[in-house]
Amino acid sequence: MWKRWNLIVILGLVSLIASCGGGSGANKETSSGSSASNSNASLNKADYPVFPDADAGADPAVPAEQGGKGFKGEGWETSTDFDLIGDPRAVKGGLYRDAMLDFPGTLRMVGPESNTSLNAEIMSMAYETLLTLHPTTLQYMPQLATDWQIAPDKKTFRFRINPNARFSDGTPVTSDDVVASWKLVTDKTLQDPSHFETYSKFEPPINESKYIVSVKTKELGWQNFENFAAELRIFPAHVLKTTDGAAYLRDYNFKLLPGSGPYIVNLEDVIKGKSVSLRRRKDYWAAKYRANAGQYNFDEIRFVVVRDYNLIFEMFKKGELDAFDVRRSKWWVQELNYDKFQQGVLAKQKVYDNYPSDLQFMLFNTRRKPWDDLRMRKAITLLFDRQKLIEKLFYNEYSPINSYFPATPYENPNNPKNLYDPQTALKLLAEAGWKDRDAQGRLTKGGQPLQLELTYPDKGAETYLTIFQDDLRKVGVTLNLRLVAPETLWKMEMKREFEFMSSGWVAGGVFPTPGVEFKSAMADKLDTTNVSGFKDKRIDEICDEYDITYDVQKRTQLLQELDGILTNQYHYVMEWYGPSHRVAYWNKFGMPQGVFSRVGDYHGTIGPGIPQLWWIDPAKEAKLQEAMRDPKIKLPVPPVENHYWQEYAKTERK
Repeated sequence: MWKRWNLIVILGLVSLIASCGGGSGANKETSSGSSASNSNASLNKADYPVFPDADAGADPAVPAEQGGKGFKGEGWETSTDFDLIGDPRAVKGGLYRDAMLDFPGTLRMVGPESNTSLNAEIMSMAYETLLTLHPTTLQYMPQLATDWQIAPDKKTFRFRINPNARFSDGTPVTSDDVVASWKLVTDKTLQDPSHFETYSKFEPPINESKYIVSVKTKELGWQNFENFAAELRIFPAHVLKTTDGAAYLRDYNFKLLPGSGPYIVNLEDVIKGKSVSLRRRKDYWAAKYRANAGQYNFDEIRFVVVRDYNLIFEMFKKGELDAFDVRRSKWWVQELNYDKFQQGVLAKQKVYDNYPSDLQFMLFNTRRKPWDDLRMRKAITLLFDRQKLIEKLFYNEYSPINSYFPATPYENPNNPKNLYDPQTALKLLAEAGWKDRDAQGRLTKGGQPLQLELTYPDKGAETYLTIFQDDLRKVGVTLNLRLVAPETLWKMEMKREFEFMSSGWVAGGVFPTPGVEFKSAMADKLDTTNVSGFKDKRIDEICDEYDITYDVQKRTQLLQELDGILTNQYHYVMEWYGPSHRVAYWNKFGMPQGVFSRVGDYHGTIGPGIPQLWWIDPAKEAKLQEAMRDPKIKLPVPPVENHYWQEYAKTERK
């Protein structure tokens, strides 16, 4: 029961969700702007209609049988019994400040270099899909479309668009917008192989009427419906009619197309090299819908460039940041217990939910020698002493990654554990021809010493990279460390201009889509996630079979086989993952019981997280200000560990 796994790059080994903007943790700039409490709001989902003012915005010229006013939905599917996602007691208003290591190379939602973490957050807040998945049940629920149909052959899908849906420029959302969005992502001049691979499996959509659109797949596939219904972001046709893929790349590098979502990014909110702001739409068409009750509360979400992780941490502690995604175990264990935490002015929580684990690794470019040799890649992997690092540097806060699908049912239990083993590593190197030594004790082949260059984006990673470097030196291998800016590393990665690179992916969904990540067809195309160069006939076969397998158990078996092949090819030197999300924040926020949604995280990219679910609580903010003036006042704080979603799962199984 996992949603799509679109890999989104982490700009550096750490992804930073903090904030900056000056002033204390409860300053006027971050104030909610409202002293009114909403604590008496009903928690009964029935009090929040699924389709309020149904069809009020319908074109009177469109009859009911064509999806217009009075549409009954007979013979169609919809969902009207889903639970609330946000907390209706949330208060609207205020500024939430966030941070990013570097300014992205583009703010395009599709096309080259578009799949960054920041763009994913903007995508989730400013653009909508026809349907979406409820983050608790993973069942389909309406978004831009109210109803849908799946033909008996599972190859033809129809959608009825909500006549009330509007883009931020006031234009109604219609079936033409769906057709135009598909045309954009399948336009080869867009230079987006992953989107092209996914959506070229469909015939051109047909606008049957203003509000009804249909599409047919060229081949069977269990993810086809989800890909079209819940992954394809809908852009406005009235703009795209004069904009093909090439024109979009040229004209929309830092300018965004109008979206239908609850937030908007204006041109003046993009300050190149410094910051990007999202502003809540006061005219959001679906603000009163049950699906959005208690969600999208901040008036402004501001991402500011802070190019040093240590500086971000210091700014957070000073109150210049609103929250902090704690990616370093030393800080969590040793440095988040000082007076402000003891007073309750600051709070911290470990959140255990069902968000798929991120991948953190070093990867080889197998297109280059000697890394096209499996023995070389495995040898370097066996010289990386993860267990020592986890114990000595990371306070046992992490677990080693031994899978491309860690902590999911798809992890192959027979994968190699790759414990530190210099003797086996030296044997493999000797088999590959690296058995002689020069006067400095370095391994050589043909008189040339064995050396490799590791490109990495985070200076803080040198804490463990220098240990790795020293362990390699002891056996005669030279590791040169090359620090580059995160945006430079990203470009090098997408253009395959590296030898050995430190990188990571965050999950973009909970259902894996291995075809766009690992198939041979993606290996030599730029701007895809097949960065290391996987080319394997059996991998291709598994991906093709997986796409057309409707049996969940069989799909799990296929992914486990795939996982075994991938791990045994040693393209990645896997590192570690944490079993929870660690977040620290100024104690002025309201939030749901689980902190994030069931498949959410700090970023809120695949399931609602801080940007969607939190709010500035006026009462807490007032108490925080009082406590800042008087250190004797202690504020209540939640337990450090939040197991709400784990307990929910136990109840659900019962």
